[in-house]
Amino acid sequence: MAKEIALTHSYIKLTIDNDGILEFIFDQPGKKVNTMGDDYFAAMTEAIAVSEQLAKSAEITGVYVGSGKPRQFFAGGDIKEMLETPLPASIEQKKKTFDGTLEVKRDLRKLETLGVPVAVGINGACLGGGYEIALACHYRIALPNIKIGLPESGIGLLPGAGGIVRTTYLLGMQKAIDIIATGRQFKAAKALDLGMVDALVDEESQLMPAAKAWLLAHPDACQPWDKKGFTLPGGDHDDPNNMNFLYFGPTNVLAKTKGLMPAQEAIFACISDVAKVDIDTAMKIEARYFVSLLYSQTARNMMLAFFIQMGQVNSGAARPKDIDKRRIACLGILGAGQMGAGIAATAVTMGISVVLKDVGLEAAQRGLAYVEQSLAKNKRLSDEQRQAALKLLKVTDAYSDLSSCELVIEAVFEDRAIKAQVTQATEAELSTKAVFASNTSALPITELALASSAPERFIGMHFFSPVEKMPLVEIICGAKTAQQTLALAFDVAQQLGKIPIVVNDGPGFFTSRIISQTITQGSDMLEEGVNPVLIEAAARDNGSPIGPLAAIDEISQETAYRNGLQHKADKEAQGGVWQDSSSSRVIDTLVNKFGRKGKKSGGGYYEYPAEGGKYLWPGLKDLYAEQGYCDIPYQDIRDRLLFSQSLEAIRAMEDGVIEHVADGNIGSIMGIGFPAQTGGVFQFINAYGVKHFIARAEELAELYGEVFTPPQLLKEYAQQDKMFF
Repeated sequence: MAKEIALTHSYIKLTIDNDGILEFIFDQPGKKVNTMGDDYFAAMTEAIAVSEQLAKSAEITGVYVGSGKPRQFFAGGDIKEMLETPLPASIEQKKKTFDGTLEVKRDLRKLETLGVPVAVGINGACLGGGYEIALACHYRIALPNIKIGLPESGIGLLPGAGGIVRTTYLLGMQKAIDIIATGRQFKAAKALDLGMVDALVDEESQLMPAAKAWLLAHPDACQPWDKKGFTLPGGDHDDPNNMNFLYFGPTNVLAKTKGLMPAQEAIFACISDVAKVDIDTAMKIEARYFVSLLYSQTARNMMLAFFIQMGQVNSGAARPKDIDKRRIACLGILGAGQMGAGIAATAVTMGISVVLKDVGLEAAQRGLAYVEQSLAKNKRLSDEQRQAALKLLKVTDAYSDLSSCELVIEAVFEDRAIKAQVTQATEAELSTKAVFASNTSALPITELALASSAPERFIGMHFFSPVEKMPLVEIICGAKTAQQTLALAFDVAQQLGKIPIVVNDGPGFFTSRIISQTITQGSDMLEEGVNPVLIEAAARDNGSPIGPLAAIDEISQETAYRNGLQHKADKEAQGGVWQDSSSSRVIDTLVNKFGRKGKKSGGGYYEYPAEGGKYLWPGLKDLYAEQGYCDIPYQDIRDRLLFSQSLEAIRAMEDGVIEHVADGNIGSIMGIGFPAQTGGVFQFINAYGVKHFIARAEELAELYGEVFTPPQLLKEYAQQDKMFF
C-alpha cells in the first residue's frame, strides 16, 4: 500500500509506492507552473533530507521525479525574485546569493548521489532550472512535442543550478556551448537526438510507468561522471579536436557579441573551466559566473524586457479587459506584394483561411507564388502541412470574394487616395461586424478612417518586413476606433503568432517615429562629413543589427522620398511651412540626381554586387567629404544614434502616442532593432541613470542641435527620482 510522507512544505509531495519507489512530485501551491524561487529552496532542502534518510534505511528502491501540474513540468528560476535586489548589489548581497546558489546545487547533487536510481518524467516545458533538475536525474523520459533547453542566455544569464556543469559532462564542451550559449529550445524529439533526454512516450499517463520500469531494471544506476574512469565526451582540453575550438572560440564569441552580451562570453569561459576540474569544484566555478551575471546591468535590462515586460505585452496589458478573446476563421488581405503575401503566408501557416486580393489576377497569382516559396522555405513544416496551408489560400481580383472575411488588412501603396478607394470598395462587401485594418507604417489612422463608413471598426495593424520572420505587430488606434475593434486586432495578431504592441495615433505612430530619428542622425552626420563607415560601425557597436544607412536602403530611398513628399503636402495643407532636413536633402540627391533608390533598385547608400558583399557607395565621399572627413568623437556618433531614439520615445509618451513602457521597450527591440542588451528605449534611460542621461543629452544638444534637448517629462522624472517602468 502506498505511503505518503508528511512534509512541512507543500511544494513537494513524497509518496512511496508498493515497489518502494519514492514519487517526488513538484506542485507549487497557487502557481500554474513550478518555479525555482524561495518556496522551492525551502521545500527542496526538506524533501532531499527526507529522501536521504529513506535511502540510507533502504526503505526506497528508486526515485521518480515528476510534476503535479498537468502538461507543465517546471518553468525555471523565479525572475521576479531575482529582480528584487536593486543595483548595484553589495558584496554582502552577492556573497549571500553565491552561498544560496551553492545550496541549490548541493540539493541536486544529493539527489543524484542518493545511492538509488533516479528517473524523471517530463510532462511539459522543461526549461532553465527545470532542465537542470532533469539533468540531476539518471534517466530522462519526455513527451514528444514539449520544449527542452537552457534559455538563460536570452535574458543575459547562464544556468546556475548545475546546468553548465552537467551538460558539459554529459555531452562534451562543443555540444554544450552550442546548446547553452544560443539558448535554443528544442522539441523533445530533437533533444533525444542530441542526448539531452533518454526516451520518449506518447501520452502523459505513460511517463510514470515507463520511468518506474526503468528504475526497477537499473538498481545500480548512477551518473556517468560518478563512475570510476569517467572521461569527458568529445575529449578534454588536450584533445586535438578541441584545440581550435578553445583557441579561437573566445575571439569568435567576442566578434559576434562585440562585448555587449557578457553572458555568451561567460558561458564559453565557464564551460572551458568546468571541463578541467572535479564536479564539486566545477559547481563553485559555475556559481561565481552566475552571480557575476545576475548582478550585471545587462542581465537586469534583459530580464526586465524579455521576461517581465514581454509577459505583460503577451498577456494583454494593453488589451481591453472586459471583452472576450476571439479567433477568426477567415482573413482578407488587399495587396499581394511582399507585405500582403507575407501576411498571407503567415496566416495560412497558422491555419487561418485567407482571401488575397489584388487589382488583377496576374498580380494576385504572383502573391500566390510568393506564398508557395515562403512555405517551401519553412523547415518546420512537413510536405503535408504545406499542402494543407496552401488549400487555405484563395487569390482573387474581386472584392466580392472578401464578403466572408472577419478582418481585412489593407497592404497597398502608401497613398491616401488609393487607400481610400480600396477601403470604400471593400467595406461595401463586408458584414457590419467585420473590421478593416490598414498596414500603413506612418499615415495617421484617424485620417485614413475618414474614408470609412464605420471608423469605429477601422484600425492600424503595422506589420514589419519580412512578415514571416519579424515578430512584431504595431496596433494603432484612431480617434474613433472602438474597444471591440482593438481587442479583435490584438487577438488576430496573437493568432498569427505575433507580439502585439498597442499605440495611439500620430504621425509615424511609435516605431516609425523612433527609427526615423536614428536614420536622420545618419543623414545629419553624412552631411557634416562624418565617415559613413564610422556611422555604420557605431550602430553595430551599439548592438543594432543594422546601421542607419543600410536601414534606409532596405526600406528604399524611393519609398522614403515618396513619404517625404506626402509629409510635405500634409504640412502645407494644414497651413504649416515645410522645412527641409538632412534626410530629405540627401534622399532627394540620391534618388533624383543619381537614381540610387535603394537595395531593390540596385543601390542606395550601398552598392550590392552580384558576387561578394555589399559596400558603401564611393560617391558619398565625393558628395559630402570632398575635402576629407571631419573628426568627431566616436562615442558621440554612438550616442547620437541611441539618444535620439530614446528622447523621441519620451516625446511620444508626452504626446500620448505610447502609454505602456513595456510596449515601448518591446516594440523598439522587436520592431526596429534597438539594441537588445539595453532593454529597450525606456530601459536604456533607466540603466544610464535619468539624471546622467539628461546631462549627456544636454551636452549633445549643445554640440549637435535641439533634437537632443531633454523633454519636460524626462526632467520631471529626474526631479521626482522616478524611472520608466
